[in-house]
Amino acid sequence: MTAPYWLDRARGYLDLTMYNEAWSELEKLPPDKRDRPEVREFRITVRLDEGKTEEALALCGILCSLHPENHAGFIQGAYCLHALGRTEDAIELLQAGPETLRDEPVYFYNLACYEVALGKPQAALTWLRLSVEMDRHYRERALADPDLAAIAEAL
Repeated sequence: MTAPYWLDRARGYLDLTMYNEAWSELEKLPPDKRDRPEVREFRITVRLDEGKTEEALALCGILCSLHPENHAGFIQGAYCLHALGRTEDAIELLQAGPETLRDEPVYFYNLACYEVALGKPQAALTWLRLSVEMDRHYRERALADPDLAAIAEAL
């Protein structure tokens, strides 16, 4: 996420792991900014960094409902579901996202991670290869990702 300048104070607090202060800065924003997708996405990031996965998931649901064109609600929501042990639901959420989500290499990368977790290495490898075709940096990322250790060598 590329945050607008008016989120700099909240970003600074988040970088310092001062979660309450980061959240407070978001609450201080004027009403016309408080409900923007960038702020909603930032709220999700704060909750994830705090380890509050269920709260982050609820915020993802709101972002998906209000701003379905914003990919973060689907990407982060799927991550939350996977972290909560609901990997099949994570795949369903990703695949329910807008068609434009398929323009993002992270979409296919995350599908690969989830398929490995479900014991489907061939499906995972297919998704991972698509991700790498879209952006070569995902190959390096996959080679270092313990979630993909079972298939990374096949790249």
